[in-house]
Amino acid sequence: MSKRLSSKDVNKPRSRKVDTTIIVALIALIGTLGTALFNSPVILEWIRNKPAPTSSSQAQLPTNSSESLPAPSLTEGNGDCLTQYFADIDLARQISIEVGVIDQAYPILSEDLSKKDFIGPIGIKLTQNGRMIAALSFVFFNDSHLFKITSIVDSTCQAITKYSNVDRGGDRNAIQDSDTLKVELIQGSYSLRFIYYGPSDFRFNFQQLQ
Repeated sequence: MSKRLSSKDVNKPRSRKVDTTIIVALIALIGTLGTALFNSPVILEWIRNKPAPTSSSQAQLPTNSSESLPAPSLTEGNGDCLTQYFADIDLARQISIEVGVIDQAYPILSEDLSKKDFIGPIGIKLTQNGRMIAALSFVFFNDSHLFKITSIVDSTCQAITKYSNVDRGGDRNAIQDSDTLKVELIQGSYSLRFIYYGPSDFRFNFQQLQ
């Protein structure tokens, strides 16, 4: 004899069992789609080309000043100190003499030709291969034809102590017409001959001694 169902039994919802095979299949499907998407050539290309993140502080870091502005080296003889050394000498009274020159002329300025006492000061930059190795200043006394050295320095504008007038003794700063000044530098020994080729110019011979 069959059991009669009450109204409560009829209205009570029936529970359903979840099929685990469907869940496993869905998880596998999601994993497969994710792998395929990640390995897509379009996605990989986007990842490779994406710029690395940088902070504003990193982007605005200043460059090293010592790399962008190298300090000049006076020991190389670039003459950076010469502007200050010749500060009291008019540019028209400055001359550059390269090693090996013979009879290099310095035309005496017209306003100096009328001077009765002395001409100068005049500045000379001595160079080797275009680089300053020494510098000096002098005045010229018209009546005695005397070149009088007032200062002599090396490429760093430091006073030179080893120099002499090789043609006569006495005051080494007193260079008579056609006398030769010998100078000892770290680059070697040099001779500078002063010639009064008057009344309009001076001439100089500058040689490196063996």
